[in-house]
Amino acid sequence: MTIKKYLSDYKSKGYVLIPNLVSGDFCDLLKKKLNLYYKKYSNRYADIGVKKNTLADKVDEKTVYNMHNKSLIWFKLFENKTVIKILDVLLKEGSYQNKEPYYLGNISARCPLIGNQGQQLHCDSGMPGVNYNISVNVLWMLDDFTKENGATRIVTGSFKFKKYAKTGKKYKNEKIISGKKGSVIIFNPNLWHGSGPVLVDESRWGVILGYYRWFKKPSFDYMFNTPNNIYKKLSKKQKKLLGFDTVPPSDEFTRVTRRSSFFEKPHKYHLPR
Repeated sequence: MTIKKYLSDYKSKGYVLIPNLVSGDFCDLLKKKLNLYYKKYSNRYADIGVKKNTLADKVDEKTVYNMHNKSLIWFKLFENKTVIKILDVLLKEGSYQNKEPYYLGNISARCPLIGNQGQQLHCDSGMPGVNYNISVNVLWMLDDFTKENGATRIVTGSFKFKKYAKTGKKYKNEKIISGKKGSVIIFNPNLWHGSGPVLVDESRWGVILGYYRWFKKPSFDYMFNTPNNIYKKLSKKQKKLLGFDTVPPSDEFTRVTRRSSFFEKPHKYHLPR
């Protein structure tokens, strides 16, 4: 399939599934890293073990955040050429001269565990039915996604709805998006979606990336969570991808433009030991 066909599918269905963009061996390497990160850092997470009965409830899943500050290997996903070509259209359309930048504003991974009842259907845009994509979601499958292990479910056509899904309701036109490890789903954040119930005891890691137009706030503040040893290794393109040139100025004596012609250097930060 061509980029043009991927864009056509995305715009007509609200998502596109692209198979086999990375190898199974590479997926296994990334899963190994995620399990190590989870074991090392999860006991330090805020609100760890607190049952909330919301999307913020992480009791029945393994979750890892901010992989950018742990290893540069993740940029092989972040900068995937096929994905970036699609985002270059979706996240620039409607901006000034269709050229304004976007950046990677959300970086996380999750592996729902057996017994997880699945997520409440939701949309990530915060503005259902908006004409332009303020953000775009990219979900990498590091394991096969199946109906039994909690694959992503959607409500077809819902990216056009100007309302939110009702809490706890099951919709007739729900659809499971299954796929092989190494595949990616690129989907409209207005699309009602959520993981399904997990019926089997097996790994189901997915890397969830949110790419945002430059003016939308990130999920975490990279200026305060990027170690200097990582920052110094980033290429100009990678710094741009993390939005280090779209950081607001601290005051009017520093800069008076919201976007800068240089990359801001993050504050001193060290991962927990």
